[in-house]
Formats: sequence, structure tokens, C-alpha cells
Amino acid sequence: MFRQVKGPVPLSNSSLLKLSNDLLERGTSIRFQAKGFSMRPFIQDEDLITVSPLWNFPIRVGDVVLYKTMDDQAIVHRVIRKTIKGSGTVFFIKGDAAFGQPEGVDTQRILGRVTAIERNGRERKLNTKLHRIINLFFAWLSPFSRWTYPIGSKVKHKGRRLLGIILEKLQSVEFYCFLAKKLVKENFRYKIATPDDASSLSLLYRYNQQPESENPANALYEQLKNPKDSGYWLVAKQKDMVIGSVTLSEFQESDYPYTGWWLFGMKVNWRYRRMGIGEKLTNMAADIAAKHGASEIKLLVFEDAKPANNLYRKSGFRQISIPELNEQLQEEAKKTSRLRIVLVKDIKSW
Repeated sequence: MFRQVKGPVPLSNSSLLKLSNDLLERGTSIRFQAKGFSMRPFIQDEDLITVSPLWNFPIRVGDVVLYKTMDDQAIVHRVIRKTIKGSGTVFFIKGDAAFGQPEGVDTQRILGRVTAIERNGRERKLNTKLHRIINLFFAWLSPFSRWTYPIGSKVKHKGRRLLGIILEKLQSVEFYCFLAKKLVKENFRYKIATPDDASSLSLLYRYNQQPESENPANALYEQLKNPKDSGYWLVAKQKDMVIGSVTLSEFQESDYPYTGWWLFGMKVNWRYRRMGIGEKLTNMAADIAAKHGASEIKLLVFEDAKPANNLYRKSGFRQISIPELNEQLQEEAKKTSRLRIVLVKDIKSW
């Protein structure tokens, strides 16, 4: 269910169980990164959660707890009901999105209670009256998760899609762009990504939702240690959240037709588009390439992607032809029905 957030060596579940048990028994809270989808939407994959000792406070229905399973695994799920059995209490625990039966757990196997959840740099404390009501609601809903979760996912997907369409229409209005830039321009920071940005970058590109990507944040963590080898990940941040990114990479003559400096993977969170973030990231990439003696930077863009083409043309890019690469792109277009083109921008080296 969890892996260690900081440091290069992730904890195995058995090591996590032992460490959690030792620290919580001493009265120390612990903080981990969630891994998995059994507690969605309350806890998402890669959320940061804080687990605190029970401190003799009774475990209540609705609480989200860290407990030890019968096969010695550390799991965070929700208490959906409890019953008195003999001289003790048995708690029935289940993931919010899990379809199976709840597991009966005695008090000795419950290690701690989740007291805070952090997502995209924003922390939610769970000790408020509002969250007590929310916790009880999820506990009540849990037996029906086989039906409510798929329905809720569809409603959420369609709602987000509708919201995206509305926002896209608004973003095409110049007054919206002007107002948005005025309201948020002081909140953005632009920098070369460091290993500490790995988790937020993984969320931006949704690597965690790709089944073939195992521990994507850990892979990014390693890449960000060596930007000269894996490319410079340039990011725009609002507080601790990465809201935009692009990768700048240098290729040697042996990599022809990819030679020189190239931009890849421009991505801006849809809520922050048309605020000048992509343009600033592009200009930042040009400055870094110029410091390394480059005279130009290139990129690939879909020919029919009008917003992206407008951004790059505004930043000084023009279309060029690289014969060997054009052949590859034509073959790609036959399979995908979308053609990518090559753009280049001239820059002055420092």
C-alpha cells in the first residue's frame, strides 16, 4: 500500500510494517506515500498520508487506519463497522473502492490512525467535524461500492470532461487570459526540476495511471539526478505542485536525424493553460541551450494542434524539413492519422 517518499531506497512492505510498528508504539507519527487504488477517491495513488498513534482514543466507525493483515502486510483501509466479541472488539475494515468482503481485525493489529492527507501540495486534516461526517458517509457507502464506485467514476469522468470543455471555451476569450495572468502571475516559479519534483511530475504526466510503468516516481527520481544524461526537465510550479513541464535534451551526431538540442513533452495542467506558462518554459529552454553553445533548438508538434503551433510560432519557431525524419513521420501518420512536423528556433549562443 505504501512506499517511502524520500531517499533512493524504497521500503518493502515487511520493512514498512516493522518500522511503522516501532515508531507508532513510541508515539511518533509517520508519513508515507500511498500506492494503490483501493481507497479512491478518498486517498489517491501517490498521496502523502500521515499516520498517528492511537493515543488511547477509541477507534470509531469511519476512521481510516493502518493495520496488519493476517499475512503480515501493512494496509490502510477504512473501518466500516465494529462489533463486540467476547471481551474484545472486532473492527471490520475495507477499502472504499474494494469490492470484496471486509476483513475482521482485532485491536492489537491496528497500528495507527490516518490524520492527514496531502495532495498536490495541499494538506487535509482529518480531525475536523466535516471530515468526521465524510468518514461516516464513506463507511455507510462501503457495502455498496460494487455499484456506486463504477457509477461515481463515470459521473466524475463526464463531469470533468464537461468542465474541461467549458474551461477550454473560456480560455479562448482574451479577457479570461488577461484576468487569469493578473491573478496568478506571482504564484508561478520556473526552474530545472530536482529529484524532489519526481512525484509531482509523475502526476502531471499521469505516469502513475500507465499499467506498464512500475514505480514511475522512483524512475523519475533517478533520471532527475543526472540531467546531462537524461535531459533537463524544466518545470513551472505553483507552491509545491508542478503545473507545467518540458524536457530539453541534447543529441549527438550519432543520433541522426535527431541531432543538437530538442524539446519534448510540453505539458501544462489544463487549469493553467493560456497563462503564458508554455511560452516561458520554451524561452527558458532556449536560454539553457544557448548557455551550452547551441545555435538552435528543434521540436516535433502535431500539424493539426493549433494551440501548440500558435505557441511555438509566437516564440519564434518555423517549420523545416529533415528528409530522413520526414520519412519516419509519414509512416507514423499512416498508423495514427496524425502528422507531426519539425519546428526550429534560431538562438544566440552565450
